[in-house]
Amino acid sequence: MVGPISEEQVAAWLDGNVVNDVQHVTEEGTEFNIQLRLARLPLHLIKEDTLGPVRLVSNTAFDTERTRALIENEEERNELLGRIGPMLASTPGFYTFLDADGSSCEFKDARSIQLEHRIYPDGASRQAVMDGLMSLATAMRYLQNSVAVLIEARESD
Repeated sequence: MVGPISEEQVAAWLDGNVVNDVQHVTEEGTEFNIQLRLARLPLHLIKEDTLGPVRLVSNTAFDTERTRALIENEEERNELLGRIGPMLASTPGFYTFLDADGSSCEFKDARSIQLEHRIYPDGASRQAVMDGLMSLATAMRYLQNSVAVLIEARESD
C-alpha cells in the first residue's frame, strides 16, 4: 500500500478469528490508537502522523512481588536475560526496558519491557499487520512463561 494508512484500513485488516476486544481509543498526539487482544494479550496499533508508520506495541510488566524479586536478584536476572535475550533479538522491531516512570533504563531497573514493530506505508498490508501482531504476542507469551519457570524453580528450592 502506498499513501497514508487509515484507521479504517488497519481495522479491516485485523483477523477476527485471532484478534478480539478491539477498541478505538482517542488519545491526544495520535491519529489513532487501536487497542486489542490476541491470545488474551493486550496490544496496540498506534499511528501518530498522517504519513508515518503504524506502531505495533506491546508491554509486559514486571508487576508482581515475585517477579520484582526475580529482577532484583542479579543471578536470577542474568539467567532470565540469558533465556529471553535470543527471543528479544529475533522478534521483529525493537525492545526497550522501562522503569516505573516509563523511561528507558537498564534491565536491573526495569518495571516492564516494551516491544515495538513499525509498519511503514510502502510495506503496509494485512499480512504485515497480522505477522507483526502475532510476533509480538508470541514474544510476550515466551517472556511470561520464562518468568514463570524461573519463579517456580526459585520457590521449589
